[in-house]
Amino acid sequence: MDDCFRFYRQFTKGWQRDPPAKIHTNILFGSGKDLTPEFVQEHSITHVINCAFDEHSPIWFRNTYPANYHCIQAIDSNDVDITKWFPEFENCMNDFLQDSSVKTIYVHCQCGINRSGYLCLLYGCKKFHYTFDMMALTILYQRPCSLVNPSFRLQCFEYIKNLQCK
Repeated sequence: MDDCFRFYRQFTKGWQRDPPAKIHTNILFGSGKDLTPEFVQEHSITHVINCAFDEHSPIWFRNTYPANYHCIQAIDSNDVDITKWFPEFENCMNDFLQDSSVKTIYVHCQCGINRSGYLCLLYGCKKFHYTFDMMALTILYQRPCSLVNPSFRLQCFEYIKNLQCK
């Protein structure tokens, strides 16, 4: 699998220029900097999950749609366990997906690389029963700058492996 990560990574144009990744029909993830009114309209975004901190998400969306915004406050570091924030992320995704007004949920962190990518990967595996490899390749194919934190990768792989053993 490491070869696949390296293979797709060669196509990155950088986090500011790589496109967002669509991980399901109405779930998109990328950078918080992409969240402009034009981007929201173009992608029919009705709900936002910010996996980083409030300062990494535009205030206009938070103020205009407070009930459709949630901030996870996950930390991107090799020294933390990303799965710690997964229950909150999963609950929020499930709530947003059940909202009758949902069109597209946009998941982001600061740059759309690790926190949002790995939480989306976990969600796709658990909710839609995709394999770890399938979700990782789907994400990397669309957003090759993502999924670079090696600790998060191992934590997510182990988390999914444990789910499949149950």
